[in-house]
This record gives sequence, structure tokens and C-alpha cells, in this order.
Amino acid sequence: MSAIEMIGAVLMIAVSIVVTVIIMFQNPKGDGLSSLAGGSSFMSGVQDRSIDAKLNRLIRVLAVAFFVVTIAVYAFGIYL
Repeated sequence: MSAIEMIGAVLMIAVSIVVTVIIMFQNPKGDGLSSLAGGSSFMSGVQDRSIDAKLNRLIRVLAVAFFVVTIAVYAFGIYL
């Protein structure tokens, strides 16, 4: 395993951990079990939606970065 492959592996692990943590920070989209008990998400404000939008955008960027790093490590492994 070359140094580039090792660096790529570390980057993929780091990005996957960051994506997992960010997904855990997001508010759930549905009502879930609270809808069975009569609860609603009426009180969620605009601030929550803007934070969720930023988190969604960050997840998309990190997913693309993960994909690019994966392809780059694979290409370096084959062609170098």
C-alpha cells in the first residue's frame, strides 16, 4: 500500500465520520412516533430549517468529496 493510498484511506475514514456526525445533528424530517401520541412539529421555526439546509448542503459536499477521493485513490492504485 503506497503513501497516497494510505492518505486517501485516512481521508475517506475522516469524511465518513464527519458525515455520520452531521447526519446525527440533523432534525428528523417526519413526526415519527410523536405523531401517534398527537404531537406535531408546528413549533419548528425558520431558524431550524436554515440550519438543516446548511447541514444538507455540507453533507452533499462531503459526499462528493468522498466520491472524488475514492476514485482518485483507485486511479492512483491502478496507474501508479
